[in-house]
This record gives sequence, structure tokens and C-alpha cells, in this order.
Amino acid sequence: MTAEITGFLMATRRCADQCRVMLDNEREKRQALLSDDIERLESMLQSQQAAIMRLEGLEKRRLDAQAKAGFAAMTAGEILAAMKDGEDKEELRRQVGDMKSALEEIKQNNERALEIARNNLQMMNALNAGQEGRPENQGIYRPGQSGGPEGTTGALFEKKI
Repeated sequence: MTAEITGFLMATRRCADQCRVMLDNEREKRQALLSDDIERLESMLQSQQAAIMRLEGLEKRRLDAQAKAGFAAMTAGEILAAMKDGEDKEELRRQVGDMKSALEEIKQNNERALEIARNNLQMMNALNAGQEGRPENQGIYRPGQSGGPEGTTGALFEKKI
């Protein structure tokens, strides 16, 4: 095994590890949505953003290591086909499989989380719609509402500049 191949495998391993961290974050985000824990959700969104930035940095390093190993602009399948049989090839095969499965699960969890968020938003909008006629809610602007505050109609700004 050459130093370049070792560097490439290590960089790929770091990316796969980060994908697993991101999967854990995605699961935690979904649980926060299900439990309506806004503070936990905000924390998870911040963690998720940081994890994405970290993965982007790791991916750049992995691509550099891939080029140094002689596999520039090659897909994982092409790299595996070009590698000699042995431990390195099997290690790369495992790492690529781990990344693919983690990323697929992240995608599925994210789709479910978005659906939960949409459902929660629809429920909140429906509850809010029932509150519009109450006296304490008079004069509150809502998206899609025509007219100005206090039920006035017409433009708020009559004068053109």
C-alpha cells in the first residue's frame, strides 16, 4: 500500500464517519420535531449546519487525496475497478457502502422530518385561522389578508415618492 492510497482511504474513512454523525443528527432532529421541542430542534439545526460544513471540508480533502492517489475524476465504482484485489480494495468498498447507506438514510429521515414540519405548520395555521375573529386578535396582519390594519381598506401609503 502506498502512502497516497493510505491517505485516500483515511480521508474516505473520515467522510464516512462524518456521514454517520450527520445521520445521528438527522434522527435527533426528527425526534425533536415529533416531540415539538423547539429548543432541541434549533440546537439540532445548528449542529446539522456545522456537520454539513465539516463534511464539505472533509470531502475537499478526500478529493485531493483521491487525485494524489491517481484516481482524479473517477467514481467510486471506477476506483474500485482500477484497484488491485486486497485489503485496500475491501476497505474502500466497505467505506463507500457505509457512506451510501448513511446518505440514503439521511435522505429518507430528512424527507420524513420535512413532512412532519409541514403537517405541524398546517395544524398551526388551522388553529390560527380559528383565532382570527377573537377581539384580542383584531388589527393583526396575516399573510394573504387584504386591507390595512384595523380592517381599513385602501393603500397605507397614499403619496408616491
